[in-house]
Amino acid sequence: MAIRRFFLVFGTSLWLTVGAGALGPAARADLSPNLMLQGLSSSSLAQSLPRRLLRAPLRVAAGLSPGLLLASLSLAGGAFIALIWLHLYQQQRRWQRVELARQEVKAFRERPAVKNVLDILDYEEYRTFYINHPKDGRLIDFEATDYRLRRALRSHDQMVKMRSGLDEIKRLTSQNAAIAPKTLELVQQYDNEEFIIETTLRDWFDSFLGGLEYFEILIESGLVMAEEIKPFIIYWINLIGDRRYRRKGGSGFYDKLFHYIHWAGYGRVQKLFERFGFKILPPPYSTHDFSGIDLEDDSKYDTYRALCLAKAAHLVYEDRDYVTDISRLWLSDDIDNRWKRLSNRQYVVEVIKDWLREGEETSERDIRNNFKYLNMLITDTQAFMFRKGDNLILVFKGTQQLSDWKTNLKIRLKEFTVLADQEAVPPTGRVHRGFLDAWQSVEKQVIYYLRKWWTPETKLWVTGHSLGGALAAVATIALETQGFEVSGLYTFGQPRVADWKLVNYMNARMGDRIIRYVNNNDIVPLIPPQIIPWVPTRVYGHMGQFRYFNDAGTLRRQSFMTQRFPDRLLGIIRAILTSGTPDAIDDHKMEFYVANLQKALDREEEEAKLEIEQGLIAGDFVEGMKERMRARRSSLEG
Repeated sequence: MAIRRFFLVFGTSLWLTVGAGALGPAARADLSPNLMLQGLSSSSLAQSLPRRLLRAPLRVAAGLSPGLLLASLSLAGGAFIALIWLHLYQQQRRWQRVELARQEVKAFRERPAVKNVLDILDYEEYRTFYINHPKDGRLIDFEATDYRLRRALRSHDQMVKMRSGLDEIKRLTSQNAAIAPKTLELVQQYDNEEFIIETTLRDWFDSFLGGLEYFEILIESGLVMAEEIKPFIIYWINLIGDRRYRRKGGSGFYDKLFHYIHWAGYGRVQKLFERFGFKILPPPYSTHDFSGIDLEDDSKYDTYRALCLAKAAHLVYEDRDYVTDISRLWLSDDIDNRWKRLSNRQYVVEVIKDWLREGEETSERDIRNNFKYLNMLITDTQAFMFRKGDNLILVFKGTQQLSDWKTNLKIRLKEFTVLADQEAVPPTGRVHRGFLDAWQSVEKQVIYYLRKWWTPETKLWVTGHSLGGALAAVATIALETQGFEVSGLYTFGQPRVADWKLVNYMNARMGDRIIRYVNNNDIVPLIPPQIIPWVPTRVYGHMGQFRYFNDAGTLRRQSFMTQRFPDRLLGIIRAILTSGTPDAIDDHKMEFYVANLQKALDREEEEAKLEIEQGLIAGDFVEGMKERMRARRSSLEG
């Protein structure tokens, strides 16, 4: 590269130094356009012109004075030295930045608190930690279990409520209030040890997250580049952001950690994770989810319904115990943030009760009439189904492990068949062999519970992400064929599942009941390719309506290729500039779908509020309310 730059600079400097005036008469004659006037044919001119142009610089150099030639050589040599110096300077600066990153990461790792957090994250949650009691100095040993970590990462208001409740109970004890001895003993034990352990763990994580914030500040300030610090910290990023690196059974802890990052204001930690392709999504689950998803299909309820189903498609990736806990939350009549309604002492009692129950084996017995988790080990297919009111939700797990990708790669098409009901007439057309095999491994179980829970008022919703979306699509075809009407199929980042014959059949049958969401440069919806080279007569297609999230995460209910192409190109460029890699894989992550749908719903609710305010100003809203009141009064009188 340096040699090419040298010759480029040398040639340029030679021509600039000489100028047109330095050309001798012979050279000017060689380069003159009067060659066309000397009787040369076009063919002879074409043959002679390249040779003349090549000889011209040599003739120019021969006609130069020694002084001009020396000046040209000096200029070229100076430029060459400047390029070499610039290259060495850039290399030196890069090594300085890398050394700075190495030193900062080393100092970060040497902090005792950070070292303890890294040990906890690095599959060592059951090792024993030791701390000194802040009052009497005695040694306290403990294990950083998931239950303890979740309590330590509660919100600030919950910790204040806990501290206030403990103080109130101690004050009542000093006033000789009637408190059961066993209760008082448990409260003192919690206050003297457990609460101190919780605050210590909290301090450790604050130190760790503060260090990650500092790394993002280094990148934003230009002191280091993202690709230079990435090798030093990417393992920790993966331990938190990538489900494949998390320890088994820790879903509740990770969700609580994400919630802590959000409410505690660690915005740069979120930016750092997004820089490397991960979305820190706080637990999106609420007791209000799935309430009213069967209302009229206008845009607001369509987005709300899609968000609820996206939460389920996100939840199915977690471990079974956590899926059961959140499903229990959805099925309960409880309210969000119930702890806010408790007094300080009541809250302390509730926490201590949960503390005493920690470690007990969880059971699905209390919700077994409305919840079922399906796990087929042979095909590594997981799903769960639950019913809330008249709504029955079926959720399939997507691509995460190597065995899941093996299912994706079985791209040969085969005739669609129904396994559970041999009398059902399957639709004509072919379907992805791997997806059909995976669905049929759980088909009989799904049909059993559908028949058990089905009522004339039941509305069935099917959803999934990635491979889970493909299984949801195949399941919908099978269920519709067997007489179970699917009220809606919502998929996220779903690959193609069937040929155009079957796709056209399902589009004609279900119409707008199939909704397919794609996030910007998500690559999975592009596979398998529409045309398989070795079977050109079979063409893959997508079912249903298409919804698109652009590079900014804004929902587009209608979009055209001419709109999506520049937007996707912009997304690729932004991702390369931010993290150094394209975003084809990062955009596939389910966290981005949930976040973008929540953003779309918030925007629609704001627009609805604005519309109501405008109606109030115009008086239309009041008149509409009066008209509805009159109609209701007349119906009651009738």
